[in-house]
Amino acid sequence: MKPNNSFAGLAQTSAARKTPRKTAGADGGPTVDGTTDKVRAKHMLATDREAQIVRRAVEYFSAHGFGVSTRELAKHIGVTQPLLYHYFGSKEKLVERVYREVFFSRWNPEWEELLKDSSRPLDERLVAYLEDYTRAILGNDWIRLFVFAALDDPSLNKRYIGLLRERIFKPVLRELRSSKGMLPEPTEIDLELFWGFHSSFFYMGVRRWIYRMEVPDDLTRLIEAHVHNFLFGFHATLAAGLTSSRCEG
Repeated sequence: MKPNNSFAGLAQTSAARKTPRKTAGADGGPTVDGTTDKVRAKHMLATDREAQIVRRAVEYFSAHGFGVSTRELAKHIGVTQPLLYHYFGSKEKLVERVYREVFFSRWNPEWEELLKDSSRPLDERLVAYLEDYTRAILGNDWIRLFVFAALDDPSLNKRYIGLLRERIFKPVLRELRSSKGMLPEPTEIDLELFWGFHSSFFYMGVRRWIYRMEVPDDLTRLIEAHVHNFLFGFHATLAAGLTSSRCEG
């Protein structure tokens, strides 16, 4: 079954991840993970407790940003501040772990291989990549944490953006330029045009989860239209010789 590539489907998936899991308590009755489950928390395995801390930290940071105190964070998670520091040493280390969990763990190396597969038309490859990419990023936690992280410490975002630039943007642009008999290395203008195209999908998430605005729900059709529009316009721009400055870096 094809994944539900819509904002409604993404919201349902996000909500399912955040629904507390019921388990048997010490008295045999049901309990819920979180601040009320005091007895069970005492007997959690270290790996389970660490995963719980990260999961609840993602929830809290995505709602309140990274400027919250460790006291507030520990209260939300349902642990003491000393225990929080026992597992992560500092708030900065917990933020780094959250960032890896939300952003880098969702990076799919198969995207790079997909975009290199010249046996398929480029427009088909871009649509397939963007369908999977939007499923990875357009949830509430990803969008809000990415914006909060940019305001708190841009160096974290720059690492992720560097991956996009080197492993997604440049390979696609090299193929497009080579198809026109041009030197393959993209110019700064090439990169800016691709940034505008690619960031339009991220901006849909900003509109939905930051501005709380309605956005089109049929993402597949929207992606196909965006890809067609970009390729048609970019080919014309290359033919007109409008991308002249060389890219440095």
